[in-house]
Amino acid sequence: MSDVGGAPATTPAGVAAALARLEELDERSTAEHVDLFDTVHCLLQDALATLDEV
Repeated sequence: MSDVGGAPATTPAGVAAALARLEELDERSTAEHVDLFDTVHCLLQDALATLDEV
């Protein structure tokens, strides 16, 4: 992924936090995946909401 002009894009903090939480999937039972996906979804919604503040 890159910004205009070919410079590498940085991952917003909220998105990075959500991606980090997804790394927990292997450590959790399948039954716990839905709760983790819900948490990640909320983190991504919050990250999108902050885009309007920039």
